[in-house]
Amino acid sequence: MLHFHWKCMMVPVKIIDYLVVHELCHMHIRDHSGDFWNEVEKVMPDYQERKMWLRKQGAGLDL
Repeated sequence: MLHFHWKCMMVPVKIIDYLVVHELCHMHIRDHSGDFWNEVEKVMPDYQERKMWLRKQGAGLDL
């Protein structure tokens, strides 16, 4: 089962897709090793762009 922080509802759909893929990949690989990121990239080749958006904008999400 996946659980997400309530602030995830505030991000663009493109970023939600990244969050879901990220968490689903953790069901197979628990850490953030190179193997993990390779799995993410197989599904979402542009994951780095989405990851950077979240890194830059994520902390500013608020009501």
